[in-house]
Amino acid sequence: MKIFKHWKVILALLLVFSAGAVTGSVATMLKCKYAFERGFTVENWNAMTMKVLQKDLQLTAEQQPKVRAIVEETGKQFGESFGQAIKVSGTNMVASWLRIDQVLTPEQRVIHHRKCGEFREKLKAGFKIELPPDSWPKPQP
Repeated sequence: MKIFKHWKVILALLLVFSAGAVTGSVATMLKCKYAFERGFTVENWNAMTMKVLQKDLQLTAEQQPKVRAIVEETGKQFGESFGQAIKVSGTNMVASWLRIDQVLTPEQRVIHHRKCGEFREKLKAGFKIELPPDSWPKPQP
């Protein structure tokens, strides 16, 4: 077969293609994570909104402070409603954990509590979100 005659070239092309695919995937994932984290701050939202409005509308010096005040007020309202939604979602999540806990065996509860604790720590570290406390008894050392 003639195709196997050039196996080194084919292997090199496959390796280059694979390396590019892996590199692109990792870069995309990191970029999305960065954009996602930045998108959750009111300050970033305000700045980006003002940047887009200035670029698209060519706001005058007189219009800029008026528009900025509106954008900041909206950003504050958005932040408050988003914070409230996170708080309610967290309360619902913890309530579901407690309900799930009622149908688990003691061995499963240990695993469930550990997994829930790990999830809490990830939220706290990654997004600075604190879930409401649960009513589980603390493990004995």
